[in-house]
Amino acid sequence: MMSAARIPALGLLAALVLSACSEPPPPPTGPVINTAAATEAINLFEQARRDGRGQLARAYADDILLKYPGTEAAATVQAAMAEVNALAEADRERTRLANMWIYHEVGEVKGATYTAFMYESDSAQLDRSERPQLVLRRHPEWGQNVYVLLPNGRFACGARCMINIKLDDAAPARFEASQPEGAPVPAMFVEEDTRFFEALKTARWVELELPIRGGKRSLRFEVGGIDLARMGPAVRKR
Repeated sequence: MMSAARIPALGLLAALVLSACSEPPPPPTGPVINTAAATEAINLFEQARRDGRGQLARAYADDILLKYPGTEAAATVQAAMAEVNALAEADRERTRLANMWIYHEVGEVKGATYTAFMYESDSAQLDRSERPQLVLRRHPEWGQNVYVLLPNGRFACGARCMINIKLDDAAPARFEASQPEGAPVPAMFVEEDTRFFEALKTARWVELELPIRGGKRSLRFEVGGIDLARMGPAVRKR
């Protein structure tokens, strides 16, 4: 038979057990941050930022903010986001401009022919076969050329004429031009090709005012993304 003295002790033990069971569980711990990986990520972010590779830097930044919130790496990224976003937008714009040019290289016996062309900016609603084109060419025999193709159009230049070419916001400049006979697509050559190539190095827009049957027509080209290094080596001056 249990003694009366042991009853209070058992009651106390039972109370302690119940009290322990009723205590709330400890709060869950947060995810363990891989500090080595966070350090590597911030190094890649800073390298892309220094190199001016805005879109890559922003991709690294988004990854750091997602994977390593609350860390020093995340704080560094957050402080630089305004700059990184500006870099990314500038990077995107450079890519857009560069993609407007289409390049070709064709090997020939006497050397490669390099061409670059783009479509006229205000004709995007037309089928490509109908859009005016600005073409640059470096040919091992014919030299360097700049010409405009005008599908379904009719130039009225003749053997030689003078045309206005406007570069960005500058006043129009006079360039000598010519119209070859028998071209499958109506074409007009800018005879001062070296001068034109030089202007492309800094121009964003080029607008050519060209004589056509019945008047004149202005064609605008957003040329700022040209990569002249892809046009091959310089050829003899025409």
